[in-house]
Amino acid sequence: MLQQINSWLDWLLAGVDTGSLWMARAGGLLILLTVGLVTTEVLSRQFFGRSGVHATELTGYIMAISSSWAFAYTLMRKAHIRIDALYLTLPISVRGVLDLVAMLALALFCVLVVGAAFEVTLLSYTGGARANTPLGTPVWMPQLLWLIGLVWFSIAVVLLSLRVLFGLLSGNIEDVQKVAGSPTLDEQIGEENKEAA
Repeated sequence: MLQQINSWLDWLLAGVDTGSLWMARAGGLLILLTVGLVTTEVLSRQFFGRSGVHATELTGYIMAISSSWAFAYTLMRKAHIRIDALYLTLPISVRGVLDLVAMLALALFCVLVVGAAFEVTLLSYTGGARANTPLGTPVWMPQLLWLIGLVWFSIAVVLLSLRVLFGLLSGNIEDVQKVAGSPTLDEQIGEENKEAA
């Protein structure tokens, strides 16, 4: 039964991985849009003495949105910064337990952040809050897009936490390492060579 649960979670995580890739790509396009906005603003100020682009406000929203949209992709690729000098010297079973503790801590963090972000977005919407800028943007709009990225990240964290938990319960420590463990330098080099080929 645990193997069926692990297979089902692997299937869900494959979907989350694909969705995360597309969200990260969308965030990247938003950052390219930022480059265009800033360039347009600089040129219009240089040649016309003023600008109607409002790049400062828009780029702030875009940076928050694109960052939250990339969190799940970074998690799925195990690209978050980890200090693993001691971790990699421990037995694989201990590393699996530490991976579970790390995932559960990240899940707790997500609960707190998503709860706060939801509350802020809801208050902005119900209160009709607008940015104190010439655009007067209803701030719930960028906050909602930011919240979507945080919720997607939370879904990825919860599914990954469950996969690590059920992997440990079923005794598949190697699977836990593959899914959530910190890769050794040799594994990183091997992955880079595989992608380059």
